[in-house]
Amino acid sequence: MDIAIVGAGLAGLSAANELVRRGHQVTVFEAGDGPGGRVRTDRIDGHLVDRGFQILLEAYPYARSILDYRTLDLRKFAPGAMVRIEDGFHRIGDPLREPARLLDTVRAPIGSPIDKARILAFRRSVNRGSVTDIWDRPETTARQRLSDMGFSNRMIDRFLTPLFAGITLDPDLGGSSRVLEFVFRMLSAGDAAVPADGMGAISDQLADRLPAGALSLESPVDRVDAGSITLAGGEKIKADAVVVATGVTEAALLAEIEDRGWRGVTSLWLAADEPPIDEPVLVLNGAGTDPINSLVVMSQVSDRYSPAGASTIVVSSPVLRAGLVEDMRTQLRSWFGPVADSWRELRVDEIERAQPIQPVGLGPRGAYLTPNGVWICGDHTTDPSINGALASGQAVARELSTVRAA
Repeated sequence: MDIAIVGAGLAGLSAANELVRRGHQVTVFEAGDGPGGRVRTDRIDGHLVDRGFQILLEAYPYARSILDYRTLDLRKFAPGAMVRIEDGFHRIGDPLREPARLLDTVRAPIGSPIDKARILAFRRSVNRGSVTDIWDRPETTARQRLSDMGFSNRMIDRFLTPLFAGITLDPDLGGSSRVLEFVFRMLSAGDAAVPADGMGAISDQLADRLPAGALSLESPVDRVDAGSITLAGGEKIKADAVVVATGVTEAALLAEIEDRGWRGVTSLWLAADEPPIDEPVLVLNGAGTDPINSLVVMSQVSDRYSPAGASTIVVSSPVLRAGLVEDMRTQLRSWFGPVADSWRELRVDEIERAQPIQPVGLGPRGAYLTPNGVWICGDHTTDPSINGALASGQAVARELSTVRAA
């Protein structure tokens, strides 16, 4: 079959690779100038700058099965985190991976000893059964789930909220508890990492696997039908099947799909002469998510993020508002002193559509065929993550092939 795919994000690239593997001819039409959608990396003055702060959780099952981790040369974050509380930085370790950090973790003012013991209990809970079982568990909000586990408000506010807000972009923890449990299982089962050459290397690896001519860049699509697409310039291209692998807002225009909105993120990328933190660790703001939620010296994670003799820093918040970046700079000065004023701005990413919202009651659907015969995939049909995007592409490729074969 000849299949047209609209969108070269991770979902579209995943679908294209699986369809090619199954013997189909595929053309992916992408409006932008490169593959990857929300997962791309740019180079600015020798520094690698991702489109917002992003990480890959190595334990993602679809990422492990689809991506070549060795070629990506994954660089790992240190287990645990560093938390800024009460005018100081406190190191939180993973006692199962870093026994030497146990005393630091016990002393950290993020919660009671009972709170810290409950982390291990939560870990055991999310690791029971299979990964797919998580999506069938009783559901509430993420914050309610943590409260039901017995965590104190202090532990939730000082550590768990900034930790998960940095990944799920949900600063109120009002989204699905299933997303929370899935993320915590991934964190407990493997490391957080980035490819040595930036997150965009994931998209590039998938795009490079496609046959020559299968990826058509700067080709915005104006109209989608079951058997054709029409490019913005008016050219109509026929296909045996059409897959729309865009965001939920665009997909909702084609089918009875609820556009439940997006979670946004602001990421401030900075260049410094010296690293303010000398290890590849996630720094969390234990005082709240506004203005800063997290900070990472990315060049400590992978030295390729910066040129020799320099450091690359990313400061992020799941908030979009006027004056946020200026407030970030003020808070950085309070954390690190006047040297923070010398850090040069590389770019500010204000991304309104960073992750689709997954509220309570909206579980993963998988592949979706609209009443008018157009296939839809994307992380909005599974869960809002890299794993969800890859999984949705695989699902639509399997279902489309099965239906057509029948």
